[in-house]
Amino acid sequence: MKLFLREIPDISETEVEVRYRERDNEVDNLVRVISSSADSIPGINDKGDTEMIYISQILYIEAVDRDVFAYKADGVYKIRKTLYELEDDLKEKFFVRISKSTIVNIKAVRSVAPEDFRRIKLLLKNGEYLIVSRSYANDFKTAIGMKGGNA
Repeated sequence: MKLFLREIPDISETEVEVRYRERDNEVDNLVRVISSSADSIPGINDKGDTEMIYISQILYIEAVDRDVFAYKADGVYKIRKTLYELEDDLKEKFFVRISKSTIVNIKAVRSVAPEDFRRIKLLLKNGEYLIVSRSYANDFKTAIGMKGGNA
């Protein structure tokens, strides 16, 4: 693959054009990476201010009672969507459900280890651990390319 960058001062926004002979997994992954880095969602910080959060910076999203929170390396943000809505919005952007209350950004996972009762233990880039429940273990393995193997 070749990469060309060209600065054009008079354009109004950044453009990306992907040229390919045949659409394959490499092209699809490239499109997912590019599109996820530009996407953002509104989140409410601990001061009550609304900020736009880049999806690529979210480590995981968790539902607690009736509230949904996005966890980044530098803070926690309340999101005004349901976990189901976010899961649907983010499934093409490297996010996968790991439990009834949590979806994780697979790009934020540093390591994967087996856990008791067919669960999986994840170490995130920020040093935090999450557990993939038994019910979601196969979906997680498929998402990271382990397809049905043991963790």
